[in-house]
Amino acid sequence: MKRLIPLAAAALLLSGCGPQGRAEDPPAVRADNPALTALFDADQKARQDHHLDLLEGMADAERLAETKAMLERGEIRSAADYYRAAFIFHHSREADDILKAHVLATAALAQGHQDAAWIAAASLDRYLQGIGRPQIYGTQYIQMGAETTRGAFDPDFMPDSVRRDTRVPPLAEQTAPPLAR
Repeated sequence: MKRLIPLAAAALLLSGCGPQGRAEDPPAVRADNPALTALFDADQKARQDHHLDLLEGMADAERLAETKAMLERGEIRSAADYYRAAFIFHHSREADDILKAHVLATAALAQGHQDAAWIAAASLDRYLQGIGRPQIYGTQYIQMGAETTRGAFDPDFMPDSVRRDTRVPPLAEQTAPPLAR
């Protein structure tokens, strides 16, 4: 007896995705993008002295534009690529870019890149700040004159167990880091 495959299942099979919508291309065969690695390295180097100036802000915008173009062309595919792109998007001033940083960090985590846990939490906090909501992990600090503050923060929203699992220190251990992260 011939078994008929429902149309939706056939479409999934033809598209290369399994029944759960997962791509058949395993993360292990996805090569890292060396151009993105160079952009990420420059992004991190710019933050080593914990002081960003106007020129560095312009360089951030250029790195973001190049990273957006790579993403649009499908050149960001590996877990490490998603992780690196998340940091570059995270340094944008636009809420949608910062939300994209969170999505990219989540993609890195889905591919097994556990170091992306912190940037996933931090980008969500920065996004929440960008849309006028309080952050929930406590990762983002703002320089207000001589004072460093978190700004609006809901410390009770997220238990410390979740903070630990996302590589964010528990509340009692959190201290204001240098601002350039």
